[in-house]
Amino acid sequence: MASFFDPVKRAIRGLLGTEAVLRQVREADRQRRKDVVALGNAIQYASADRAEVEASVAYRRVGAIVRLLQTCRVDGIEMVRVGGERDGGYVMLDTLRPPAVTAAYSFGVGHDVSWDVAVAARGIDLFLYDHTVKRLPVSVPRATFFRTGIRGRKPVSGQKTVAEVLADNGHAGRRDLVLKMDIEGAEWPVLEEVSSETLESFAQIVIEYHGMGEALEPEGYGRLHAALEKLTRTHQPIHVHGNCYNVPVWIGGLVLPQVLEVSYVRRADHAGKFVPREEVFPTELDRSNLPHIPDLYLGRTFSSPAAGPVAGPTK
Repeated sequence: MASFFDPVKRAIRGLLGTEAVLRQVREADRQRRKDVVALGNAIQYASADRAEVEASVAYRRVGAIVRLLQTCRVDGIEMVRVGGERDGGYVMLDTLRPPAVTAAYSFGVGHDVSWDVAVAARGIDLFLYDHTVKRLPVSVPRATFFRTGIRGRKPVSGQKTVAEVLADNGHAGRRDLVLKMDIEGAEWPVLEEVSSETLESFAQIVIEYHGMGEALEPEGYGRLHAALEKLTRTHQPIHVHGNCYNVPVWIGGLVLPQVLEVSYVRRADHAGKFVPREEVFPTELDRSNLPHIPDLYLGRTFSSPAAGPVAGPTK
């Protein structure tokens, strides 16, 4: 029997649905305005005097971040694409096999587990963490899934630190692990909290950084620079790839994607074997994240040595 309140309930659901749509429209509008500003700045910087641009605070901030992401290659070891042909694939050092690597951690599952499947095919056990999904989109061999998030310093129900999940699985102090992290911006508090000793557990790390354009603001710059500087102490960037979902920051010959995929190797494993990398990015191993948009051209911004004069960190 229909309830007297059913029409009221339907009306409330309709209003809630309308509000959700309005939120999406407002967010899309904000993103479009950000993109217009980014493009306008790029045009302005391109037409301005180069020395004037390079003296600007914005250029120095972007340049300092870029310097922490300068890539090298490891002499004598090839690189390989691991995972899907679109979003979800990463370029890594071709050492992903036992006994050098026996376990992999995957923070952030979403709808794509192509990287995880590819790693499992190499005889490596996987530990997947994501509190935003109920289950894996497809079955992954050798994988254990935890509906748990990865957190920074702030305690959050249902989330743990990197050190805690390693300890849970008996991996504390190990050095035969790899890590993939794509957690939609939560990587910054995670990197703030994690110790260098814990990071040393991972022979390779691939991270998708989000919100890189925040480096233009004092607070965002400080947060990003501190996190990247910490990771660079223990790990060397070997590859970068710009995600074409958003308009990047272009300034004075430098380009900084809003979303940037970075591959690292543990420095201690390859001491004396790092060679400056002078390729133009993207490389032949890279793929556009979207099938209908060309890959994001980064040129030599992240090649060694650093492109353009960079004055170093600035507030």
